[in-house]
Amino acid sequence: MNDIIGMIAEVTTPTEVEFVASKDHIPQVGDYVVLEFDGNRSVLGMITHVERGSMELSERSLRFAEEVEKIVRMIGGKPSNWARATVRLLGMVTSTENGIELVMPRSPPPTGGAVRRAPSDVLRRIFSDAGQVKLGHLLTREDVDVKIDINEVVSRHLAVLAVTGAGKSNSIAVIIKEVVERGGPVVLFDMHSEYAGIDLGNDCPVIELDPFLDVNKLSLKELAKLLGVSYEKAAKQYIYLRRAWKLIDQAHKKDKINELIREAGGNPGGDVDFLECLELVVKKMLDATGSDRKSVKLIDSEIEVESKDKGSIYSLLARIGNLKETYGDIIKPNEGEIADRIRGGALVVVKLGSVDTEISDVIVGHALSTILARAKRRVMHKMPHVPVLTVLEEAHILIPNDRTTYTREAASRIAREGRKFGVGLILVSQRPKKLDQDVLSQMVNKIILRIVEPEDQSYVIRATEFMSEEMLGYLPSLNVGEAILVGPMVKIPAMVKFDKFEGKRGGVSIKATDIWGRSSEEKGNPYWEMIR
Repeated sequence: MNDIIGMIAEVTTPTEVEFVASKDHIPQVGDYVVLEFDGNRSVLGMITHVERGSMELSERSLRFAEEVEKIVRMIGGKPSNWARATVRLLGMVTSTENGIELVMPRSPPPTGGAVRRAPSDVLRRIFSDAGQVKLGHLLTREDVDVKIDINEVVSRHLAVLAVTGAGKSNSIAVIIKEVVERGGPVVLFDMHSEYAGIDLGNDCPVIELDPFLDVNKLSLKELAKLLGVSYEKAAKQYIYLRRAWKLIDQAHKKDKINELIREAGGNPGGDVDFLECLELVVKKMLDATGSDRKSVKLIDSEIEVESKDKGSIYSLLARIGNLKETYGDIIKPNEGEIADRIRGGALVVVKLGSVDTEISDVIVGHALSTILARAKRRVMHKMPHVPVLTVLEEAHILIPNDRTTYTREAASRIAREGRKFGVGLILVSQRPKKLDQDVLSQMVNKIILRIVEPEDQSYVIRATEFMSEEMLGYLPSLNVGEAILVGPMVKIPAMVKFDKFEGKRGGVSIKATDIWGRSSEEKGNPYWEMIR
C-alpha cells in the first residue's frame, strides 16, 4: 500500500475522476496515475488539475493576512496540507503484440478505489517504445523519454505553436536533426533566414539556398501573381497575358521557341528566358494596336488584338519590365527547382529573409506544389519514392486566415492529400489566431508551447481535437522548452520537456547589451560606422 498516493472520494464518470491525495502528498499536473477498477483491472489517467489547502485555514472566512499569521503561530507554523486532483481517464491498459493499447471504460471507476502513481516502465512502453524520434522526457518523469511516431507526422502533419521565446526554434531543430539522422529529407522554408548557418552535427548535410524561381517552370497562375495581374482586378491584362503565355507554351511543346523569338523580333539562341520571350510577344501585341491589323501572327498562330485595349497591353508590358527590374536576380531561366535539391538524410534551408511576402508566397507555394506533384507521379507510377518532410516557419504570414494566398492553396492540398503520397507538412507559428483555421485543423498533431493571449488559446483549442479545457489552462504557465503534445504521433497526450538542441542554430534573440558593451570598447569603430 506504500505506492498509494490517494483515494477516489468524489462522484466519478467514465472520462473524469477526482481523488483526494494522501497526507502531505501533492500531485503534479501532467503526471500519470493508475486507478483501481472493477475486478483486477486498472485504468490509466492524466492529472489535469490540482487544488491545495489546509485543515486549519481552508474552511475559515479569513479576510486579513494577520488572521492567517495568527492561526499559523497557534498551530506551530505547520498547517496540515491536503490536496485534491482531477484526473482525465485515458483508458484501461492492455498489452498486445504491438505494445500497449488503451481502451476507454464503459462505466466509471468506483469511489473508494486506490490511486497509484503510474509505473515508469508502463509509461516507457507508451512513450519510448512506440516512437522513433526522441523529443525529450516527460515533464514529471525525467526517467521516461518521449518519442513521437514520425510516420504519423508525415501522414497527419504537425503544427508547432508558441509565443516568441518559448522554444519553437529549439523544438524544430530537435525534430529536424532526429529525422535527418534517420535518412529523412527535410525542406525548411525560413521566412526570416533565422536558420542560416545551422549545423545539425554528426556530419548531417545542410544545403542552404538563396531564394530563386525558374521562370521557365512557372505556371500561368504563378506568373500572373508575380506580375500582380488578376482577372478580377485587371481582366483585359489577364486575358492578353493568358494569350501570350499559351502561345509561348505551345512553341515550347512544338520545339519552335527559337522560331517564335525570331518572328517576335528577338535574337534566338542560348538559354531561353520565358520572361524575355513574353516581353517580345507583348510588344508585338502593343505594336498591332496602332495598325489596322486585328491580330498578331506568330508561328502559325494568331493572337487577337483590339486597338481599344492599347492601355491594358501597355500596362501589362510595364508590369513585365518592373518584374524584371525588381526580381531579375531571383527569377531566372534554367535554375531548376527547389525540389531538385532534396536529398535523403539532408536538410534544405530556403532562406527567404531577403525577399518580400509576395514573392515568398510564390516561391513556397510553387515548391510545395512541385514536391507534391512529383510524389504523386512517382507513387502512381509505382516508382521508388522517399517521403519528404516540409517545414514552414512563421506560417501565419503565408497561410493567413483573412486572405487567399498561393501557399495556402498548396499547403491545403498537402494537408488533404500528402498522407497518400508521403509528403508531410509542419507549420510553425507564434500567432495561431492569424493562421487559416481550416489548414490548422488539418494539422492533426500539435506541439503547443507557452501561449499567453486568450484569443490564441481559444483558437488553438477550436482547431485541436485532442485538447482539453484543463490542459488549455496551463499553456501560460509552461516554461521555456516545455510543451503539450497531442495527436496520433503520441498514444496519449503528454506534457514534455524538450531536449536542448546541441548543434548550432538560428532563432536566438540578439543580446543588445553584450553587443553594445563590445562595440564601446572597440577603438576607431564609432556608431555611425556600424550602421551606415
